Amino acid sequence: MRNSVAAWKAGARWPLPAGLLLLFIVGIGIGEARGWPWLVEPAQSWLSRTLDRRVEIGPDGAGDAGPTRIGLIGNVRVQAPRIVIAAPAWSQAPHTLLAHDAALVLGYIDLWRAWRGQPLHVRLLEADALDLRLERDAQDRASWQFGQTPGTAPTRAMTALPRFGTLRVGKGQLAFVDALTPARIDASFAFSDGSSHAVRPAADAVSTTASAPVVPASTVADDAGGMSVRAGETATGGDTNGPAPATLAPGERGIALKGAGRYRGLPVRIDLRTTGVVDLLAGGQDAVAQPVQLRARVGDSELRFDGSTTDPLHVAGLRGTFSLSGPSLAAVGDPLGITLPATPAFRANGTLAKEAATWEANIADARIGASRLEGVFTYDTRRETPLLTGRLGGSRLLLSDLGPAVGAPAADDPDARPTSASGRVIPDRPFDLPSLRRMDADVAVDIAELNTGTDVIEQLRPLRAHLLLADGVLTVSDIDARTAEGRLEGHLQLDGRARQAQWTADLHLRDVDLARWLKLERAAGTPPYVSGRLDGQVRVAGTGRSTAEILASLDGGLRMHVRDATLSHLLVEAAGVDLAQALGLAIRGDAALPVLCNVADFGIDNGVARPKDFVIITRDSTIWLDGSVSLRTETLDLRAVVSPKDFSPLSLRTPVHVRGSLREPAVSLELNRLAGKAGAAALLALLNPLAAIIPFIDPGASQEAQRVGAQCDALVRKQGWISAPVPRPKHAAMPQPPAPAR
Repeated sequence: MRNSVAAWKAGARWPLPAGLLLLFIVGIGIGEARGWPWLVEPAQSWLSRTLDRRVEIGPDGAGDAGPTRIGLIGNVRVQAPRIVIAAPAWSQAPHTLLAHDAALVLGYIDLWRAWRGQPLHVRLLEADALDLRLERDAQDRASWQFGQTPGTAPTRAMTALPRFGTLRVGKGQLAFVDALTPARIDASFAFSDGSSHAVRPAADAVSTTASAPVVPASTVADDAGGMSVRAGETATGGDTNGPAPATLAPGERGIALKGAGRYRGLPVRIDLRTTGVVDLLAGGQDAVAQPVQLRARVGDSELRFDGSTTDPLHVAGLRGTFSLSGPSLAAVGDPLGITLPATPAFRANGTLAKEAATWEANIADARIGASRLEGVFTYDTRRETPLLTGRLGGSRLLLSDLGPAVGAPAADDPDARPTSASGRVIPDRPFDLPSLRRMDADVAVDIAELNTGTDVIEQLRPLRAHLLLADGVLTVSDIDARTAEGRLEGHLQLDGRARQAQWTADLHLRDVDLARWLKLERAAGTPPYVSGRLDGQVRVAGTGRSTAEILASLDGGLRMHVRDATLSHLLVEAAGVDLAQALGLAIRGDAALPVLCNVADFGIDNGVARPKDFVIITRDSTIWLDGSVSLRTETLDLRAVVSPKDFSPLSLRTPVHVRGSLREPAVSLELNRLAGKAGAAALLALLNPLAAIIPFIDPGASQEAQRVGAQCDALVRKQGWISAPVPRPKHAAMPQPPAPAR
């Protein structure tokens, strides 16, 4: 008997827990079936605390009697006539999100991550009407940044745009304002997967588990409605007419977007189309590429892209062909935050790809002014300062096409004005030094021809160099260019870290064949005006905020020496104004006059170049040069003196002056000495007409020439030979690649 009672008591304990469990399950089922109406307010409070933002779920105030329903199994699902997520306290916007007749699905793990400051992941958002107000202020606070601990500095991940799993919109509005960029964009767009969805019973809509597709709370109209996107309340600063509506045809899948506004102060127009709406929850191997077509215009620059993407909203998995054109490369680089030089008008085409934070561009053909270039580049944004790497090549680069980079007008600009306000030759437009700190670069340069823009000298073929940009210091190192059997080597550097740029140059010209290098036409059978092997060296440094300021402060030196040199005999006599010998050479023909010794050494101090030693000695004459060239005032004051060694019966021998400005140099003779000879000739003519030529007889100065020749030989032994170049400065920083992802 006791055993029966004990057994009954022991068994009686189980129905109670089982009953409670069954009651709990039934309660959950009833709650899910009815949509947890008694949890609407607690859910609002919980979501508000999680997102650190006021959340409202309920009637839309327009007489819509539709129910508000909540689902909690697997994830948080909300279906309501109206869903509001308030704007942050610092914003003047009425809200961040306002959805009518909407369905919203948020994963628990996604909410926890958003509470920790990571980008919000919205698994599903559907609405007949949607109004989004997205803005970022000057302190880098973003309205789409949720759950951040107060006082914590925002990171790049925190201010990243939300990600969406499924997004369908009938009609809506979006306001996007970015004070940092700055940007204000108007647009209209439509999203659709091409299907029409009937509204299911509410009980079905909220009882869906996480593993099953979520049923929409609203129907996407067959015409896809469209979505109006405007910059702020009235799209201030944008196109006042707004963009044309973007629509999808009935049953058409994809994204259609048309936009207009302003980006970094430039007018913008965008036209984007895809042929599918991607499941943005998929990633890696599961991501599905879909065709995408983009037409964009920023200022006067235009971009066309045709390819595919696995995520058009976040520009991921991008591959395709592009064409790009504009008034200058700098006009393209500025909106993108990329440091590119100012150039003439350009157009380029090639292929473009983007994976994660890395862009890759293969430029098949770039036409910049008269230059023809190509290249392969990678732009990596994983570093705090983005890094551009790659190779720049091409068949021809005109030096004049780089003129705008230093303040000179483009060669093909019909409206080009003087390069400085005073009409001087040297550009005085200030450099954009902050742009040197926008990115780093490590680019190899290999161009078939560098065209100097003049037919007087042979061009550089080829040109190879290494372009480095790190921490605001631009270095062109390892320069190796060939011309006329010789080569140009050395480096250039512009340090833009201080308020005034510091510029240094160390260039060496070695073994250049002057007869081939100088393109001076002569009659067949006559020797070149000058021949020999030229060695040269320039080492200078300057500071300033423009090309004019740097050259005005220039210090350093320029040295040249010609081995196995010859000069045109006729040229030497003409320079010495020796009429008799010049006339004789003109009758019997010119000849190459060997140069016995030559030295050219210029000192440059505070923007003024003066010959320290400049002498050319031939068997016939000695040529001297003195005076100055001022880069500060752009003035010339040079004097050339030719001293003959031999006798001449008729010579006007007088110094030749080169004066004036760099823009308008003027060549003249030293008239006071010439006038003295002419006066003496006039007096002697009174005695005998034949005596008038006596003042013009030049007996020569052979002994003085011997003394000068010995001095010249000593100078050549001391400083005539050019030292080896320095391919790279000591402080040329190499940009570091981004750390590998862990």
